[in-house]
Amino acid sequence: MNNKASWVAVVAFGLFAWALTANVNQAQTAVTSTNGAWVGVVDLVRVFNDFEQTKALNAELDRYKSGIASEQQSREEKLSVERQTLQGFAPDSAEYKQRSKAFKKMMIDYQAWLTVEREVLKEEHFRWIERTYRTITDAIAQVAQSKGVQVVLTREELDTSVADATVLQKQILNRKVIYYDQTLDLTDTVLTVINDAFSRAGGAKTIKIGS
Repeated sequence: MNNKASWVAVVAFGLFAWALTANVNQAQTAVTSTNGAWVGVVDLVRVFNDFEQTKALNAELDRYKSGIASEQQSREEKLSVERQTLQGFAPDSAEYKQRSKAFKKMMIDYQAWLTVEREVLKEEHFRWIERTYRTITDAIAQVAQSKGVQVVLTREELDTSVADATVLQKQILNRKVIYYDQTLDLTDTVLTVINDAFSRAGGAKTIKIGS
């Protein structure tokens, strides 16, 4: 009886061991099929900066700001001339009242124009940043899925050139990834995907502010 019980126990243990081995082998096979890359990392700052769309956007923003600055200078010069001209008339004269009214209207128009242009610039910049982030995250998901990666973390390079110890400490504490194997870095692949797509879509000529 004891021998029979022992044999049953051995068989049961053997089946359990076989099942455990099978599960381990299955898990190892799954990992091997994705080169073990369940987790990936991306340098999000570098992706934003090296994205050709970002470079084109910055150039377009500079162009638009330059246009605003030029128009602002022109309007302010006209206002300055009108202000000096106004000072040449007697305050109680009909000419003074007429020119003063025109000057005030010029001031109101100038302030309204400048406010609108600054708001347009702010809204456009916000919209493009949001669109860029969505494009990048879509590309990250595409690359991750193609490589069997299930989780992607952002990583940041530590800027040791800062002189303030508090700033350096803040950088250190805000880091999400301390160590990673280089094979897990998806940054270059993501950049290739988004830059190729941007080029195919028309490149820099598709970036317009205020149009």
